[in-house]
Amino acid sequence: MDPLYVFEGYTIEEPWVIVLALAHNYERLRQVPSDETNGIGVSDVGDQYARGTRASYALANWIRSQGYDAHAYPGPMADALLLVPPAIASGLGELGKHGSLISPQFGAGVRLAGVTTDMPLVATDPIRFGADDFCQSCQACTRACPPSAILEQKQMVRGVERWYVDFDKCIPYFAEAASCGICIAICPWTKPDARSKLLATMAKRIA
Repeated sequence: MDPLYVFEGYTIEEPWVIVLALAHNYERLRQVPSDETNGIGVSDVGDQYARGTRASYALANWIRSQGYDAHAYPGPMADALLLVPPAIASGLGELGKHGSLISPQFGAGVRLAGVTTDMPLVATDPIRFGADDFCQSCQACTRACPPSAILEQKQMVRGVERWYVDFDKCIPYFAEAASCGICIAICPWTKPDARSKLLATMAKRIA
């Protein structure tokens, strides 16, 4: 558990964090943005957060049944715990320009939940499959974002150059629209037909 995963003002005692990735139904997700006549895309965002809530609480309950401490942190409001950084550190994917995880299995079409615990575990390692390199030249999410919250270039954040999303623009729009997901739906990595080709192409570039 890296202290940087924890929001200022909070404390998490458990030394381990388990991150769960819940895959979207792409055919439903691609229908965002939704409106009053079509709530399919928005409902899938809510459905995956609900799945993450159920899965994280079920896992935490099971760990406690084995005699260890465990606490669930379901998204989107995971209380004290940031979810994307430990997801990247544990090898679930890379950080995308849109600020979300890009998984080699599901692209950006995932929602995250977490469980912290003192159960002894074996850490998994970060992976690199080319998503970060691809994002350098891709502007799909930047152009598609209604509140223009996704910056084109990396920024210095806490001394590290990384992709940056202006959440002062993102969150108000998300709340007003009752959900979103446009950036992850439009991401080329999320499209099943394109993902395998991207993986092969980027594997050659970073070899």
